[in-house]
Amino acid sequence: MKTLNQKILLSLFISLILTANIFAQTGEGGEPGAFMKNGFGARASSLGNSFTAISNDISSIFYNPAGLSSVDKLQVMGMYSNLFGNVDGLNYGNIALSKNFEFGTMGFGVIYSQVTGIPYVESVTGPTGETFSDNEMAFLLSYSKKFADNLQIGVNAKVIRHSIGGFESTGFGFDFGLLTIVSDKFRAGLMIQDAIGAKIKLNTREDVYISKFKLGFAYSIIPALLVSPEMVITGNKKVQFSIGSEYNVYKNIVKLRGGYNTGQDALSFGAGLHYSQVNLDYSYSMHTDLGSVNKFGFILEF
Repeated sequence: MKTLNQKILLSLFISLILTANIFAQTGEGGEPGAFMKNGFGARASSLGNSFTAISNDISSIFYNPAGLSSVDKLQVMGMYSNLFGNVDGLNYGNIALSKNFEFGTMGFGVIYSQVTGIPYVESVTGPTGETFSDNEMAFLLSYSKKFADNLQIGVNAKVIRHSIGGFESTGFGFDFGLLTIVSDKFRAGLMIQDAIGAKIKLNTREDVYISKFKLGFAYSIIPALLVSPEMVITGNKKVQFSIGSEYNVYKNIVKLRGGYNTGQDALSFGAGLHYSQVNLDYSYSMHTDLGSVNKFGFILEF
């Protein structure tokens, strides 16, 4: 049974990768919803957002909903960041909740991004003195279920809300994820983010969220060291790669992390502290052009 499930999953991987390659050659440019590139939670951010195959905590809601089935306890998560060198008026954060039931695991997450104090410019003479804001939010409702000891499947239903300069729009989309736990040392994950992309229409412009195909692996080189490489295909853009690593310094209480993401050309570092039912995480990312990003997060278990 285990071998059959692995063969089925492998066939799905190959089919979806071929589809992604075709899409990459014919897709349109642009990338609505870029605000979500800032990630979900501090732990995954410190791993260069290479989390599709790891997906073993509540942040799976965003990175691979199939991974929620790995979470047995009720978890609550929060993360906050002042992006790019603590620029005034630029804020980003996440909150989430997940719980395991007999019929599967459910999760709910919110991503918000806010830019305030943007000056109105109506002519070449310069700003009018008035300002406006740009607010984007994503609401994710997740469901995951184990179909075998080594096969998990998950889906997200998403509501995207965007308001800017007096214009507002709401769109709906779906994600799909697979996760296989081949052994204690090796995991593989597939995520189709925006398998059905939300449509956001502001004034006369309509943007459609472009599908992203994410394929990742996680391997424990030694019991204390986990390494996770990942590839992402988005429309007609270049294939992006990322890699993250997590080192268990002391009895799952203290962990050090690092990663790199070619899409953002950013190195990232971080640390995690686990005590009793509390997980505290910190992430620091270095962006070549935009400056540094500090993120602080927590996960509570009940």
